[in-house]
Amino acid sequence: MRCARTVAGRVRGGRRAALSTTDAVRFSFDADPTLAQRPQVQSPLSSVRMGRTEPSVFAEFSALSDKHNAVNLGQGFPDYPMPDFVKEAAVEAIRADYNQYSRPAGHARLVERLAERYSPKFGRSIDPYAEIGVVGGATNAIFSALVALVDPDDEVVCVEPYFDAPKIAADLMGAKTIGVPLRADWADTAADWKLDLDELDDALNERTKLLVLNTPHNPTGKVFSREELEGIARVVKKYPRLLVLSDEVYESMVYDGLEHHHIGSVEGMFERTISVFSIGKTFSATGWRVGYAVGPEPLIAPLVRVHQASNFSTPTPLQIASAIAFDKAAEFGYFEDLTATLQAKRDKLCRLLRTAGLSPITPQGGYFLLADTSKIGVPTEFPLWEAPEDLPLRDRRDFAVCRQLCERAGVTAIPASAFFSFGHRHITDSLARFCFCKKDDTLNEAFRRIVHSGLNATWV
Repeated sequence: MRCARTVAGRVRGGRRAALSTTDAVRFSFDADPTLAQRPQVQSPLSSVRMGRTEPSVFAEFSALSDKHNAVNLGQGFPDYPMPDFVKEAAVEAIRADYNQYSRPAGHARLVERLAERYSPKFGRSIDPYAEIGVVGGATNAIFSALVALVDPDDEVVCVEPYFDAPKIAADLMGAKTIGVPLRADWADTAADWKLDLDELDDALNERTKLLVLNTPHNPTGKVFSREELEGIARVVKKYPRLLVLSDEVYESMVYDGLEHHHIGSVEGMFERTISVFSIGKTFSATGWRVGYAVGPEPLIAPLVRVHQASNFSTPTPLQIASAIAFDKAAEFGYFEDLTATLQAKRDKLCRLLRTAGLSPITPQGGYFLLADTSKIGVPTEFPLWEAPEDLPLRDRRDFAVCRQLCERAGVTAIPASAFFSFGHRHITDSLARFCFCKKDDTLNEAFRRIVHSGLNATWV
């Protein structure tokens, strides 16, 4: 299916010319002229740096979802219970009196269990006390990494579409954030989204401190292959000060027999990579807010110092419960069941959306998918794919579609252009993000509401 007219400004048949300074600014988040037209939600007492941050699209559509009592397929959290053995692990930890502070970098029992888990995955012996940091969720790990490693006037390059946590942290640090998009002239599956390595190379320079990567990818569901990660690594190694922040919270959710690969396991990359993971995603316990980072001591130590300054430590009973859960997961065949369950839910939502007249792009991993909404007619000023890039974000077609889905059909999705920087938002004007980690009854009800709303009956 068509995702967008993504070839504008690209050179066919050869390497792109390097971006000029003007071009670099044009594609940076900081140069987005639509920000002046955004809702102003900052307190007059807030700092100047807070004025650099954008309102959260997730908060906006969650509020709209609540207002219309909608089926929420927008936010990424399961609406079914976490496994009983994980609940019992938490009870066991509390009753065993693991209720006081742990060391800031993580309780010994958990970091030792994580070292056992990840040493073979990274092909090295990971030091549990120096190369692992347990923090208050993956978002906290991302924020702590940015604060620890990025200075004002540094540049942060994000592979987009992107989760907004690194962007917000970079804004607060006074860094410039530049987006390099995945592109697909036509996408049936998430594998069709490709990162142009020349385009990535053009965005990097001696001021670039951090490259932010996400696999399995939110929101496309792309799982980067080993070959793709090796290609990215070759580009990264050209820049001596460049580090990689790899968001891998969906590592256990990979489908169709594919395998998750860590860029930190590529030769020469562990020393410059922080890999971020989530207990909440892994065990369907997003409210626990337990995450962890794996990487070399020179990167993990400053990350933990930031975490120590903000939270000091992560809730001890939940750390112990996480260690117990990893121990028992094999006994219960948990990870195999998780993959099979989510793959079935992915397939179910794809079938339902197709029947409702939408066109899903089948994801390879994670628990989100993008769907083409071209059949939903909405009153917009510009025809599909012809909206100017400087159109305010909330006036774009995908925002209008998602508002109508919520208001008229009672189903919440997230507009995909919110995951892109200025200069690239046209790529997904026809796409919306749906979450499939939901009960079957929830998915069925969303389908029923879309069909009964009549929104799928009109072509643009």
